[in-house]
Amino acid sequence: MHTLFGLSSVLLVVVGSYLALGALRYLGGWSRRRDVQFLVLAAPAASLGLGLAGLHHFAGKICFLGAPPWDYDLGAALPLGMGLVALGAVGLGIARLVLMYRLVARSGVPAGPALQAWADELAEQLGAPRPHVRLCTHDGPLALTCGLFRPALLLSTWMIDHLDRRELESVLAHELAHAARRDYLVIWLATMLRDAFCYLPTSWAAYRQLQREKELACDDLAVGATHRPLALASALAKVWHQALGGTTLGTAQALVGTSESIEGRIERLLDTSELSLDKPRPRRMALGVGAAALVGLLALETANVAVMLAPMGCGPASLLGKLVG
Repeated sequence: MHTLFGLSSVLLVVVGSYLALGALRYLGGWSRRRDVQFLVLAAPAASLGLGLAGLHHFAGKICFLGAPPWDYDLGAALPLGMGLVALGAVGLGIARLVLMYRLVARSGVPAGPALQAWADELAEQLGAPRPHVRLCTHDGPLALTCGLFRPALLLSTWMIDHLDRRELESVLAHELAHAARRDYLVIWLATMLRDAFCYLPTSWAAYRQLQREKELACDDLAVGATHRPLALASALAKVWHQALGGTTLGTAQALVGTSESIEGRIERLLDTSELSLDKPRPRRMALGVGAAALVGLLALETANVAVMLAPMGCGPASLLGKLVG
């Protein structure tokens, strides 16, 4: 029964997450969709927290003494195993962050004042923090934005040499839209959550949606700032063409994403009726939505605890009676 309780707690999260992802088809706005996707990634943490909090229960064996030993052992091993995987994911996430900062610091030099001023103007227009623009000597397409607080925008010299002014402006606007939406922070956290709960299919489904839709959202914001969808479409086509013909596919993906999405993104940009100029929302609104959803999930998990443990004689009422007695 203890093992069944742990598995039912995880199953409850998975079912609820699938329902939430299915409801996205009725939800408009990239920011609201991102809230739901991130909550799906974070939801298993509630189950993990309850499991770890109940370890004293399994260690003390204070209830249902007739249960077989394997039930207690497996009931304790499940949350411990989940906790170790989550701890490893946090360590891996920190390592990724350090490596990215070192890569950006060592791969480029500060951009000239003209390009920096251009990026600053676009950042102000998009409501993004002032970026630190860096250039790296590289014979291939590269454009990425990183940084948890002040964004660093890394461009290759190929982008400067092969894109015209309007195309380069669209690329800058797209990358700065990531900064305006705090995408680097969100994706860094989302990647850790995906790795922490990599055994759940909903974690991978939500992560794939989050990665794909952040590019669409930034395309829309870039077009809203430049009013030139064809320039961004042309830049994407040039970058992807170069990536297919050379050995720079990995770096190009920072801008264009995956091969499955690039054609659809270009088609969206050519058909402007599909674009959605969804402005980034204040952080307090996202936190409010997240807090409400977390309270609801904890309420469901609490109900699950009461229903599953009561037959074993160690439900909340029984435990309270033992503590008082």
